[in-house]
Amino acid sequence: MRGRAYRALLLKYDILGLPPEVQQKIPALLRAQEEFRRWAAEWAKSGGKVPMPEENPLRYLAQKFVHAWNMLEWLRAHAVKRGMKVPLILDAQLRLSDERDVSRGVLADVPKRKVRVRKLGTGTIALPLGEDATKQILERVREGAKLVLAAVWVGRSRGSRAAKLYIALVFRREVEPVEPKRVLAIDLNALHNGITYAVVERNRVLRRGALRPDVSKIVHMQRRAAELDSLCAKRGDPYCKMARSAKSRLWRLLREWEVGAARELVWLARKRKAAIVVDVPDDSSMRELKQDNKYPAERKALLNFGRLRRLIEGLAEWHGVPYVEARLFSTVCPRCGAKMQELPERRVKCAQCGLEVHRDGVPAMWAQRRFDELMRLANPPSFSSPDAYIAPLLCPLMEGRPPPGEGSRPAPPTSRLAAS
Repeated sequence: MRGRAYRALLLKYDILGLPPEVQQKIPALLRAQEEFRRWAAEWAKSGGKVPMPEENPLRYLAQKFVHAWNMLEWLRAHAVKRGMKVPLILDAQLRLSDERDVSRGVLADVPKRKVRVRKLGTGTIALPLGEDATKQILERVREGAKLVLAAVWVGRSRGSRAAKLYIALVFRREVEPVEPKRVLAIDLNALHNGITYAVVERNRVLRRGALRPDVSKIVHMQRRAAELDSLCAKRGDPYCKMARSAKSRLWRLLREWEVGAARELVWLARKRKAAIVVDVPDDSSMRELKQDNKYPAERKALLNFGRLRRLIEGLAEWHGVPYVEARLFSTVCPRCGAKMQELPERRVKCAQCGLEVHRDGVPAMWAQRRFDELMRLANPPSFSSPDAYIAPLLCPLMEGRPPPGEGSRPAPPTSRLAAS
């Protein structure tokens, strides 16, 4: 049974770096954004009884927002209770050659390398479409995807004081789900220990491996960014600008590695016709690790693998690969269930039955033990609910709250595996 999968391309523009004629339109955009968010909050609180606005651009924004999906319950749960700020939803058109402009809210014009934002009461906002974004758009088209809508907002990303204009282009395509015959068990360790994986077929492990970033380079860049932060606090610019630049380079390095790792793992799952099963530590264990003094400050950033997990999940869904989250323990004996003693060189030993192995191999043994259960959970694969393609875009809009997958995510429907 075919399903619909969604994927978003996020474009970011520093407001201070925009041309003067575009900067002049930002105040009007901010007014439209705030007016819409007030209406959306009242609409949710009233149970959908607040009437639609009578005048544009607010009327247009409200219509597109409600038309995008049945928003009421989602908005109550996310925007009102948790303080999320919703984006502006616009219809969108993708121009690949000489197609006629049909006057939608966002026009992504590939031949002219431009993105045009309209219908916000600001006049047309024309922005450049970068080379990397153009390549990603064309890749989505080759995959059979269509541009279905866009989201626009002005805000600040976490850890940055600079305001940015965000445009998210949301693509959708029909996907033929993979019928899994195996399990690709993924253990999300701290990144300096590597992301370990194993392809499991019942009682056999067909392939093992590990993916590791350049930890020494990451730590060096983190230390340099910390030094510049200290100089920024004492002396101000130009050290503040240098610190922001160093953090940006570090973020790009981590992001590139995470994207590459996610692609490699999903490619392997497709090749082996395997369901992806990711071991996700619970929040309390992650807090203990981050508070543990044995981890130096520069290495604690390597514990933040929530973004990698979301990349794997999103890419798996895009390609129709079943995705399951379950505890595949690395320090609980897969033979008898007893707590295992940690030894040097990342080895573990069970005092009850005597099993001694490298801890990176234990999750694969759990996947073998629970193979049938995991296969039942992976069939059939799940696809996005209608709101799934917007929810990930809201992460930069949250104020002081973790993104989905780091404390705000509900327990996965596989929790019974951990209890069995």
